[in-house]
Amino acid sequence: MIKDMIKWRPILIGVIIVIILYVLSTLSSQSSATMFLLVGLAVGFMVGSNFKEGALNGVIFGIIAGLVGLVIILIIYASMGYGAVLGLLITSQIEPLILEIVLAVVGGILGSFIKAESQKNRPVLPKQE
Repeated sequence: MIKDMIKWRPILIGVIIVIILYVLSTLSSQSSATMFLLVGLAVGFMVGSNFKEGALNGVIFGIIAGLVGLVIILIIYASMGYGAVLGLLITSQIEPLILEIVLAVVGGILGSFIKAESQKNRPVLPKQE
């Protein structure tokens, strides 16, 4: 049942978008919370059936993208010469990782609600022959 609810294509698209945006935003600033909310919203919109599927896909997206982002940050810091303090860097990134996952879930739920509302209010067009 849960296997049928997971839509891998929206999750993969979301992860790719986050990887690209994460690299760009990490080079300029440390703020990625808005990005996770917006891309979680997009994942929820692509999944679109109900809030449970939006939340489930948001969790999966948040975990995968958050961990990939964490690895990217660690690689950047290690290449800058902070290899001796990687343990401290990992522990300092746990709280932002949890925040990113929560925001991805919220975005997934909101995106599924937006999709449901947009389909519910869509006008029915007559068939063209």
